[in-house]
Amino acid sequence: MKIFLIGFMGSGKSTVGVDLAHILGYRFIDLDEYIEQKHNLSIKLIFETKGEDYFRMVENETLKEVCSFEGDFVISSGGGTSCFYNNIDYMNKNGITVYLRAEVATLVSRLVESKIDRPLLWGKTKEELNDYIIRVLDERKKFYEKAQIIVDADIASPTDIAQLIVSAANV
Repeated sequence: MKIFLIGFMGSGKSTVGVDLAHILGYRFIDLDEYIEQKHNLSIKLIFETKGEDYFRMVENETLKEVCSFEGDFVISSGGGTSCFYNNIDYMNKNGITVYLRAEVATLVSRLVESKIDRPLLWGKTKEELNDYIIRVLDERKKFYEKAQIIVDADIASPTDIAQLIVSAANV
């Protein structure tokens, strides 16, 4: 069984994913960390040197690689993973998808301090960050909402959210 956590950056995919994997006794993979280890480059450096299109291609290939692994996994995808190369449909066919939905204000408060680690947020003021999140969430909503399970990610602790996912997924 593969459980894919999708949603905007800052929605808690990695944090909830670790808790969810622990509860279920599954292995946990953070797709961005896996890409960094495999390519021996940070996501930031991949974006800087090769661009977003190249990164999205690598991300798609890595998603398929991770899906081929034997065993049970919780996979935390990148914020845009489900929005390119029909990845959301691929994830839906290969496991259970869970959209961690968070309010714009929650995302802004979580992301304002981590902008340097996130290439798509570089150099944005708090107002620009807010506007960016609103715009990109609107573009990505149609992909995120294809998830089999939707959980509000700003109403409970990561462990409580993980427990909600266990109940909703019947695993």
